[in-house]
Amino acid sequence: MSPARFEPLAGAMIGAAGGAVYWIGAQVWPTSVAVILSMLATALIAEQIGNPVLRGNAAWVFLLLIKYNVLMALSAAKLSFALPPNLSLGLIMICATAASRALAVSAAAAPPAGSGPQLSSLEQVLVLFLGFAPAALLGIPGLMALAAGIVARIIWVLYAKHRRSPGSGDQPDTLRQITENCFYLGALATWKFI
Repeated sequence: MSPARFEPLAGAMIGAAGGAVYWIGAQVWPTSVAVILSMLATALIAEQIGNPVLRGNAAWVFLLLIKYNVLMALSAAKLSFALPPNLSLGLIMICATAASRALAVSAAAAPPAGSGPQLSSLEQVLVLFLGFAPAALLGIPGLMALAAGIVARIIWVLYAKHRRSPGSGDQPDTLRQITENCFYLGALATWKFI
C-alpha cells in the first residue's frame, strides 16, 4: 500500500484547516491578513505531515507579509488622544518593537539560560518595564496587543523546550519578529471592536 493514495485526503484536510483559519481570521482582521494567516497555517500543517514547505527564508516571508498587511490596516487606527496625521502608526510601531525586544530578552534570560544574557532580577524588571510601558499609551488595544505578544513568547519558550534546544532564547530574531507580529495582530483585532 502506497501512502501516495492518501495524498488527496491529506490535501483536503490541509485545505479545510486553511479555510477554517481564513474564516476565523476574517472575523477579526482584514481579509488580506486572514489570507496570509491561512497560507501560513497550510504551510505549517504540510510541514508537520512531511511535506516541507517552509524551507529557508519562506517563514520570514510569511512574517513580513503578515507584518506588512497588518501595518497597512493599522495605519487607519485612531488613538484615544490627538496626534498629527500619520504619527499613530509610528507610535504603535514603537510600542510593538519595544515589547518584542523585552520579550526576547526575557526569553533568552529565562532558565535554563543557555546563550542568553545573564540579568539580575532588577535588570529583568527594568527590561520588562521599559518594553511594556509604551503599550499602555495605546490604552486597551495596546494592552491586548501586549497580551498577544506575551502569549506568543510563552508558546515560543514551550516550543524551544520541546525541541530540546539549549535555551529558549536561541533564536532571538525569530522570537522578536513573532512577538512583534502578534502585538500588531492583537492591536488590530482589538481596534476592530473599539
